[in-house]
This record gives sequence, structure tokens and C-alpha cells, in this order.
Amino acid sequence: MPIITVALYSGRPQKDKDRLAEAITDDVVNILKVQRNDVIIVFQEATHGNWYASGIRL
Repeated sequence: MPIITVALYSGRPQKDKDRLAEAITDDVVNILKVQRNDVIIVFQEATHGNWYASGIRL
């Protein structure tokens, strides 16, 4: 059972997350040859102040 975690800034519309989850699911099914109902997508959202790259806040 593939579990895919997507980390992103909070505030994206639900419609966008739905579309992304659908697209990721399609690719996972095609590439890994698993059943659609076995794919789990988890969105982890955090505010902009919680993201850092190379020690610098994004």
C-alpha cells in the first residue's frame, strides 16, 4: 500500500489538493501497478514561517 506524503504551505484551496491527489494517484497506479484503492495521499500543511532551506526561513 503506497502512502504518499506531500508537504506544502497551508492555504491552498481544497479543489487544488483534490486535483493533485487525483494526479498523484493516477501516476502511482500506472507506475507501481497497484490498485487505486490502495493508494493513500497525505497532505501536511504548515504556515510560511515554519519552512527553512539552508538555515534561512522561506
